[in-house]
Amino acid sequence: MGLALARLPDWPAGMNRETALAYTGVAEGQLREWERRGLVRFRQRGPRGAAIAARADLDAALATLFGGADGDDPIEFD
Repeated sequence: MGLALARLPDWPAGMNRETALAYTGVAEGQLREWERRGLVRFRQRGPRGAAIAARADLDAALATLFGGADGDDPIEFD
């Protein structure tokens, strides 16, 4: 395993907004769009009632950016 990979964190199964943004690397506006479309849902289940989203939902939403789950054409690089 490369040194850079060894420094990556182990991401939790549920993430608050700040952690979800760091995990996905998308802009706040993109995360809000996913929420509007129902791809990512934050629920009041975290410590002290914090809203968290499932990592699986974030992964699926990310896949849509690259032609994944919602049937979009994949991005092609020539």
